[in-house]
Amino acid sequence: MDSLDNTSWDVVVTGTGLPQSLLVLSLSRSGKQILHIDRNDYYGGDEAVLSLSEAEQWVKNHGGDASERADSTYSHATISHLDAQEGGAKKLGFARAYSLALAPHLVYARSNLLPAVVSSRTHSQLEFQAVGSWFTITAPPDGSPPRSRLTRVPSGREDVFRDDSLDLRAKRSLMKFLRFVASYDEENEQQRMEQLKSLPLSVALKQHFGMNSTTAVAPLLALALPTVSEIETTVEFAVPKIARHLRSIGIFGPGFSAVLPKWGGLAEIAQVACRACAVGGGVYVLGKGVMNATRAEDAEDAEDSKLRLELTGGEKVTAQWLVGCPPDLPHTISTPIPSQASSAEYMAKNISIVSSPLTSLFPPTAEGGVIPAGAVIWVEVAGSSSPSVRILVHSSESGECPAGQCVLYASLRGDPSILDTAVQHLLESVGEQPTPKVLWRMQYRHYTETEQPRGTTTSEGVVMLQSLSTDIVLEDDVLTDVEEAWRKIMGERAEGFMKFESREGVEEDE
Repeated sequence: MDSLDNTSWDVVVTGTGLPQSLLVLSLSRSGKQILHIDRNDYYGGDEAVLSLSEAEQWVKNHGGDASERADSTYSHATISHLDAQEGGAKKLGFARAYSLALAPHLVYARSNLLPAVVSSRTHSQLEFQAVGSWFTITAPPDGSPPRSRLTRVPSGREDVFRDDSLDLRAKRSLMKFLRFVASYDEENEQQRMEQLKSLPLSVALKQHFGMNSTTAVAPLLALALPTVSEIETTVEFAVPKIARHLRSIGIFGPGFSAVLPKWGGLAEIAQVACRACAVGGGVYVLGKGVMNATRAEDAEDAEDSKLRLELTGGEKVTAQWLVGCPPDLPHTISTPIPSQASSAEYMAKNISIVSSPLTSLFPPTAEGGVIPAGAVIWVEVAGSSSPSVRILVHSSESGECPAGQCVLYASLRGDPSILDTAVQHLLESVGEQPTPKVLWRMQYRHYTETEQPRGTTTSEGVVMLQSLSTDIVLEDDVLTDVEEAWRKIMGERAEGFMKFESREGVEEDE
């Protein structure tokens, strides 16, 4: 199609992030005329995957105190080249050997996304890999010698009783708490949950489960993955998160609870979803966004009642529905991106390419189990008033870097300078000689609305989807919101959300 000017569509979707891409997948066999555009020149939106050369250009667009685009969710981006190491240390590979995710997420085995991927017949185009072990590192106070001990989080009853860091009393208290976690949402535990929910987890463990050892708190926080400090992490937040982790173990194989999509995480799922929509007749244009949206008043027929959209470059199209996340919709109808001057509204992030595969972080998930491609590290920051650093470690089996290296994704809701220290603590703790080096690093800030409303927002044919959280766990709200948007477009009585038969003449494994 040479020009979009004066064309008419049933649905225009702006942005190719995961929420928008899942929506077009759900509409791909509806028979509706779909135009899917993105103001960026790459797929994936805020969840995009970048090569090293693409990352250099991305930093130019998202660096400094404010991004070149006021509607961007990213800013303060910088890159450090550290691969000129002495002693024959490994160097960076070629630029396209890397696929670095701007917003990596864990996908728990009980996530509602995974059954939808299967029922939509897109699973054969995706490969999911195990996220195996969780570890904790206690960060030393400023000025004190670093502690090099890396502690693996127990993944079951047997692991708890083999853990030498806990005495017998602490192990019994921990098992008592884990029994509560296993049944916290059942009727017989509702009264106790109501009583405990506002307490900090560490306080509840001590006062109500006899846990006097502080050693057991860090592993539980590592499973809950809060973005706030230990003292701010309540039972109400932590217990459901820990339960999600424990209940997900064993669903896809022994010894692991979560997976990651190979070749670039959520962006890979988004691209597969977009391809499915294209096969169904959807039209795709990159480098084009929606600048303005209006609707004629007192329209006399259905065509006149459509939204009138002005696209980048001045092209004008009409549509019955316009769908996007806040950053991709015109400012006249979307919620502005939070002020980038507020430190409370961003997640500091750090992507590091490391000179070692860090194989000790990827033990088999169980006897006879798979070798995982991901691990999670919980790095405590000195003092319970500071949030801890979460580090996702992806091996070369994830397809994100060459063999012999790995990628670290560190994040913290707080001072960005702490991230480098946390990464260094991890590299020192694995016990390799010489200590692995960071070859390349990109740092940036990822903004989000502090109180993003749940559910989609609809106004005169405009459907606003929630942006993904800046957190590292994919929440079920994402697909729930997509289904809500699908029902608004298809009608409340529509059936068969994300449930498709195999296309005629198309094999399942193609």
